[in-house]
Amino acid sequence: MRVTVLGLATFLAAGIVSVCEGQDMKATPRFSETQIGFDSGASYNNYTLSVGGPNGFVARVESATGTPTIDLRRFGMFDDGPYSYHLSASSDEKVPVRTPLDNGRDSGPATSSRLKAVSISGGFLVKGGTIVKPDAAARENAARQK
Repeated sequence: MRVTVLGLATFLAAGIVSVCEGQDMKATPRFSETQIGFDSGASYNNYTLSVGGPNGFVARVESATGTPTIDLRRFGMFDDGPYSYHLSASSDEKVPVRTPLDNGRDSGPATSSRLKAVSISGGFLVKGGTIVKPDAAARENAARQK
């Protein structure tokens, strides 16, 4: 049992400290007592922020222009434990659509484009009813492993 707990703690520490590679959104997570928000490093639109946690906790907010923020308290009861977040948006960059919709109309050229979708995901820990700052969580997990 102890090995499982230590493995989970290590996994969470890695997820809390760094953002997964391959995610193309330039945004920095911002944590406060019970809120998660983001500082955007580029110009994006049509944001969706989702947070999931223990015992079926799910919260989702959308924003057309500004980065959304989720206050866990506003979505009802929430428990201590690991949470995950996913922020997605569209950039100003256009990418070609390789399989355009054939709606039966003569719409001219077969090539079209859409805005590029970008995202970032990660995790955080809630302990004692508040979000543990990622640097404090990493130090706590490192101390447990010694």
